[in-house]
Amino acid sequence: MSRVDRRAIVYIALLSLAGAYFLAWPIWRAQFLIEIWPTESWNAYWQDTAAAWRPIYPGPDSLAGNNYPPLSFYAIGALGKLLGMDNLFVGRALSLLALAALALEVFLSVRILALGRLGATVAALWYVAMMARNSTIYIGANDPQLAGLAIMGAALVYFLRLCQQKRSPVPALLLMVVAGFWKHNIIGVPLTALCWLFISSNREAVRATFVSGLVTVAGLLACVAVFGPNFVPDLLAPRQYSWSNVLTNAGHLQWSALALLIWAAWAIFDHRSTPARFTALHISIGLLACIVQWLGHGIFGNAEFDLIFAVAIGLGVTFNRMESSYVARMIGPDRCRDAMVLALLLRLILTDRQETALLLLSPEFRESLYASEHNVLNEAKIVAAIPGDVACTIKLVCRQAGKSFVVDEFRTDEMVATGKLAPADIPALLSAKHISVHPKTQPTGPEQDTSFSRWWRRRT
Repeated sequence: MSRVDRRAIVYIALLSLAGAYFLAWPIWRAQFLIEIWPTESWNAYWQDTAAAWRPIYPGPDSLAGNNYPPLSFYAIGALGKLLGMDNLFVGRALSLLALAALALEVFLSVRILALGRLGATVAALWYVAMMARNSTIYIGANDPQLAGLAIMGAALVYFLRLCQQKRSPVPALLLMVVAGFWKHNIIGVPLTALCWLFISSNREAVRATFVSGLVTVAGLLACVAVFGPNFVPDLLAPRQYSWSNVLTNAGHLQWSALALLIWAAWAIFDHRSTPARFTALHISIGLLACIVQWLGHGIFGNAEFDLIFAVAIGLGVTFNRMESSYVARMIGPDRCRDAMVLALLLRLILTDRQETALLLLSPEFRESLYASEHNVLNEAKIVAAIPGDVACTIKLVCRQAGKSFVVDEFRTDEMVATGKLAPADIPALLSAKHISVHPKTQPTGPEQDTSFSRWWRRRT
């Protein structure tokens, strides 16, 4: 076995172990009837509504709102009926499948841009480990973001292949439109594709932009025709915007900062190549899209997904074209690749938040999820006995109790933040609509401390 083969085996083995290690926690957690993240039950309510063919976009007088496009609700609602499963768990399973699809799309994108299989494999495995480590509230959770990005990622692979073959990119752009009707904030890939057509002087640039824009408008008009006049106002629900929201989220970029620096250190010296130019465009737009979305209140880690996907592709290209970098010329490309993989692994592992380690070592940590599930079921029994409509702080409790979705706290909070309502108006509205309030009284999610050092100190 050659030295190159031995290195490849080590890279793949270490990154595979890291991915499996970080995935253990969200996969194990996904089996429990708990609320991993507040949007989980929010999505499940609309999935239930879509499956029952009831209106999914409420009127302006409703305290519940839906600012997501329709495709994910109908698709998961249909899958739930077909499989005879709770939509909450269908959505969780779909997010895990979407992660696997995205890893494959990273692999294929790198292969198209920079050929080498090893770099493509390293990038795909790092992407899985990174997402499982960095985005635990979305991996194995009922949220449409990952599945929407997987559709968009498939469209990107298709787009790159069509461009490589000098064929019309319109079919790939139309698939991106479909992804936008699954989740509307996945804008990094389509903006990159359109900009690349013009930058690369593609003869189809104007036609492809016009056709995809026309289909998008037609899709929106079709939604208005199908879902009625509430569709557009719900999609454009009021939201508070501020630079302080960006500052609140900006610290999260630390997770991808190292990978971004590794890519940049290569791209500077290979900036004339097509892979460097494309990844520079993709990463720049992904970062810009992330920051722009973070201006809005209540937008968190999912705004970063475009960027992480772009950085993963950039890492794979960097690995395959390492010989072009200045550092590789100084110490050799093999040592440079060794350092790259080691640095990426250390960045993932060397942190105090260690859910998987606690899952393996702490009986109390494991028992906390069983306790939270028990609490959800007990609270649901209490809420089921309350007559009429109930607004639960934990929506999973109300859903489990068979109560309708009548209050969306995000909607009411944003109406207050944007001045459309005064804080005192909310209790008055609840009273006028005869809606009881059931507060959170005990843990109903994965709320155990995830600090390994604190657990170790308590243990000793």
